[in-house]
Amino acid sequence: MNEFTPEQEQFITEVVARLCRRYADVIEKLATEVHALTMVLVEKRLITIDRIEAARRQLDLAYDLTQALQIRALIKDIDELETG
Repeated sequence: MNEFTPEQEQFITEVVARLCRRYADVIEKLATEVHALTMVLVEKRLITIDRIEAARRQLDLAYDLTQALQIRALIKDIDELETG
Protein backbone atom coordinates (compact mmCIF):
# COMPACT_ATOMS: atom_id res chain seq x y z
CA MET A 1 0.00 0.00 0.00
CA ASN A 2 1.31 3.44 -0.98
CA GLU A 3 1.54 5.88 1.94
CA PHE A 4 1.99 8.96 -0.27
CA THR A 5 -0.61 11.07 -2.00
CA PRO A 6 -0.14 11.49 -5.75
CA GLU A 7 0.93 15.10 -5.12
CA GLN A 8 3.56 14.04 -2.58
CA GLU A 9 4.87 11.34 -4.89
CA GLN A 10 5.06 13.83 -7.78
CA PHE A 11 6.89 16.36 -5.58
CA ILE A 12 9.43 13.76 -4.45
CA THR A 13 9.96 12.62 -8.04
CA GLU A 14 10.56 16.19 -9.22
CA VAL A 15 12.99 16.97 -6.39
CA VAL A 16 14.99 13.79 -7.00
CA ALA A 17 15.08 14.45 -10.75
CA ARG A 18 16.29 18.02 -10.15
CA LEU A 19 18.99 16.84 -7.74
CA CYS A 20 20.16 14.20 -10.19
CA ARG A 21 20.38 16.77 -13.00
CA ARG A 22 22.42 19.09 -10.77
CA TYR A 23 24.79 16.29 -9.80
CA ALA A 24 25.13 15.33 -13.47
CA ASP A 25 25.95 18.95 -14.37
CA VAL A 26 28.60 19.13 -11.63
CA ILE A 27 30.14 15.81 -12.69
CA GLU A 28 30.19 16.88 -16.35
CA LYS A 29 31.89 20.19 -15.48
CA LEU A 30 34.43 18.41 -13.28
CA ALA A 31 35.17 15.88 -16.02
CA THR A 32 35.73 18.69 -18.51
CA GLU A 33 38.14 20.42 -16.14
CA VAL A 34 40.04 17.18 -15.39
CA HIS A 35 40.29 16.50 -19.13
CA ALA A 36 41.67 19.98 -19.83
CA LEU A 37 44.16 19.73 -16.97
CA THR A 38 45.30 16.29 -18.12
CA MET A 39 45.83 17.54 -21.67
CA VAL A 40 47.98 20.42 -20.38
CA LEU A 41 50.01 18.11 -18.13
CA VAL A 42 50.66 15.68 -20.99
CA GLU A 43 51.49 18.51 -23.39
CA LYS A 44 54.01 19.94 -20.91
CA ARG A 45 55.36 16.40 -20.34
CA LEU A 46 54.62 16.56 -16.63
CA ILE A 47 52.69 13.30 -16.88
CA THR A 48 52.92 10.42 -19.34
CA ILE A 49 50.27 8.45 -21.16
CA ASP A 50 51.56 5.35 -19.34
CA ARG A 51 50.88 7.07 -16.03
CA ILE A 52 47.36 7.98 -17.17
CA GLU A 53 46.73 4.37 -18.23
CA ALA A 54 47.95 3.15 -14.83
CA ALA A 55 45.61 5.60 -13.10
CA ARG A 56 42.73 4.36 -15.26
CA ARG A 57 43.47 0.76 -14.26
CA GLN A 58 43.51 1.78 -10.59
CA LEU A 59 40.18 3.57 -11.01
CA ASP A 60 38.73 0.50 -12.72
CA LEU A 61 39.85 -1.69 -9.81
CA ALA A 62 38.45 0.77 -7.27
CA TYR A 63 35.15 0.83 -9.17
CA ASP A 64 34.98 -2.98 -9.25
CA LEU A 65 35.74 -3.16 -5.53
CA THR A 66 33.09 -0.56 -4.75
CA GLN A 67 30.54 -2.48 -6.81
CA ALA A 68 31.38 -5.70 -4.94
CA LEU A 69 31.05 -3.95 -1.57
CA GLN A 70 27.70 -2.46 -2.58
CA ILE A 71 26.41 -5.87 -3.69
CA ARG A 72 27.59 -7.41 -0.43
CA ALA A 73 25.84 -4.68 1.58
CA LEU A 74 22.67 -5.14 -0.47
CA ILE A 75 22.70 -8.89 0.16
CA LYS A 76 23.17 -8.24 3.87
CA ASP A 77 20.25 -5.78 3.89
CA ILE A 78 18.02 -8.26 2.07
CA ASP A 79 18.98 -11.03 4.50
CA GLU A 80 18.17 -8.75 7.44
CA LEU A 81 14.79 -7.85 5.94
CA GLU A 82 13.97 -11.52 5.39
CA THR A 83 14.99 -12.57 8.91
CA GLY A 84 13.94 -9.50 10.82
